[in-house]
Amino acid sequence: MIGLMWYLMGMVTTAALWGYAYLRRNYLLDLKANLGLFSTFGLGWICVGWSWASFAEGEPQSGAMGMICFGLPAMIMAVVTWRKFIQPAIK
Repeated sequence: MIGLMWYLMGMVTTAALWGYAYLRRNYLLDLKANLGLFSTFGLGWICVGWSWASFAEGEPQSGAMGMICFGLPAMIMAVVTWRKFIQPAIK
């Protein structure tokens, strides 16, 4: 199970890098947008790792708390970064 988690997290990391390259080509990303994107990715990565490992070890309450503590701020940060820093900076 954990091997599958690392494999899928590697695939998600690759997809995130491709998405970042696409955004970099089509939008003017300043420092705030870059920090927002990287912190969103970091929180999302921690959320998936923490939650998957907790569910795999049979600790569903810890997995749910990981999703709340890391996943919810990641989603909020992604929306705020998109609306405030990326969307207004269309090339």
